[in-house]
Parts: sequence; C-alpha cells; structure tokens
Amino acid sequence: MIVHVAEAAAALQAHDDILILTHRRPDGDTAGCAGALCRGLRQIGKRAYILENPEITRRYAPMITDCYPPEDFNPQYIVSTDIAEEKLFPDTAEQYKGKVDLVIDHHGSNEGFGAKNLIRADAGACAEVLYDVLTALGCRLTREIAECIYVGVSTDTGCFKFSNTTAHTHAVAAACLTAGIDGGEINRALFETKSRPRFEMERIVFDTMEFHEGGAIAVAVLWRRDIDRVGADMDDLDSIASLTRQIEGVQIGITMTEKADGTVRVSVRTTKEMDASAICKRVGGGGHVRAAGASFTCGMDEAKAEMLRVAKEQFHAAD
Repeated sequence: MIVHVAEAAAALQAHDDILILTHRRPDGDTAGCAGALCRGLRQIGKRAYILENPEITRRYAPMITDCYPPEDFNPQYIVSTDIAEEKLFPDTAEQYKGKVDLVIDHHGSNEGFGAKNLIRADAGACAEVLYDVLTALGCRLTREIAECIYVGVSTDTGCFKFSNTTAHTHAVAAACLTAGIDGGEINRALFETKSRPRFEMERIVFDTMEFHEGGAIAVAVLWRRDIDRVGADMDDLDSIASLTRQIEGVQIGITMTEKADGTVRVSVRTTKEMDASAICKRVGGGGHVRAAGASFTCGMDEAKAEMLRVAKEQFHAAD
C-alpha cells in the first residue's frame, strides 16, 4: 500500500514500541534517517529504538548506537529507512523480512515491501522525506535531529553537487542550518577529511583504472589484498565510487570491490546520459538513475566481465 507523508505520520502516531531498521553497509542517509526518526519519536513520547547494525562505521555510528534497544525490548511496529529492498537488510534484521509495517524510502527501484510504503523517488535523499514526516508529526527540529538529517541529505547528494539535488533538498538543509548546526564543519568532516588509508585507496583506483568505449566507461577494481595491505576499512571506502565519474568523458563509472569472502560489490555512477539503475537491474541490483549498486557471488573476473558486457550494451543502446 502506497501512502503519503500525512498517512505515514498518522501510522507512526498510532503505534508505539517502534523498531527502526537500516541497510547493509549503512551510509549517511540510512543512519541519519534512523537517528532522526528515533529521536523525533521519543520527543513525542514514543518508545523507539534502532536495530543494531554490525556494519556501521565509526563515521556514522554516533547517530544510531545510542539508540540500540535493550535486550528485553519487544517491538510492535517495524519501520525501515532508506532500504530499497529486503535483501539489503543486515544480518540482524533477517527475522523482520516480510514483517515491515512502514517503509520510508526514496529509491525508484523500491517495489514496496512494507504494509505501508512512503516512497518519494523525486527526493535527493531519504532524509528529505524523513524531515517531512517529522514535520507532520509536529516534532521540534532540535540540533541533534537536524545534524542527522543534514548528514543524510549532504551525503546522498554529494554535498549538494549531484543532479538529484532539488529546491526541496536546499530547503531541508536550510532548516537544519536554522536549527543551529555547523554545516561547514559537517561537510569538512564528511568530504574533506581523509585518512592515510583512504589516500592510498584513491591512488590505487587512479593507478589501476581501465577505460573502454573511447573513455566513456571507466572500471576501477579494489582487490581485498590491497584493501588489507593499506589497512582501509568501510569508512575509508565510503563514496570512493564517485572517483570514476570525476574524469572528463566518463559516462559510466564502475567500481568493483572484492569482499572478504571473495564475492564482489559493485557501485555504478553515471552522468546524465546514462541510467545507473537500469545497468544494475540487469545484474540483480538497483538504486537511483545516477547512483546504483549490485552484488555478485562469483569471483572478480567473472563479475567484471558481466558488468562490462552490460555497461557496453547500455552505452550503445543510448546512442
């Protein structure tokens, strides 16, 4: 069932003992949404917690770890934030597949796996949708809530540079700034501060990047041995997929990361000429028009060959 903001807010108002889910490899948007929603619900007298996510990184952990539930918490209403499909649930959320009461999301590929589904594909970040829900609930935009929302909006729009940035995106950011947050410091921490391992991984990306179709397709491969050698963690790999799209002439940027178990995670970034979601859908993934992803259970060589085949077909189909 598809619902609008007012209906989603009414559903939250009508329930208590609410558990909020985030997705695998949590980014700033899913963590920011969960953190803001949990704090907003508590503000209006609800018992709300965020399900523990074992993959949360140090960068985004402060937004959700303080909201983890006690062992005796018995949730009565399940909400997912920024999760496009159930296969993106972390291991801790397996028991909630088929049991989500309210989906809050902005992925166009989301087919609505909840009893109620608030999906706004026109939003640059799920945090924009979440802001509207909190407003409908009558929540006060505290500095803590505003920081969570701002992180979600800023990270999912590439610090307001991506084409998914809209007037509403800026309006939500403005409301957060009015609430007293330091947007400049948040953006510096998110986009300008890099660890030594992150610099090493960027060097590896640029040194090993391959180009196809006259430079229109770029492929970067991150092998597990290199990740381990430089000591990079998930924080260091956050948003590294955007590097491929920074090169002039590249329309499809593919970043392939070998996971510890030998399987492969793929991130696709495209310019306005190409559809990243359409590419990833063909290999079982999904996402947004300009940013999407997929996973392969095979090894890197096979995954790379398949991604190149699909990307080339998409490139020529757009001619």
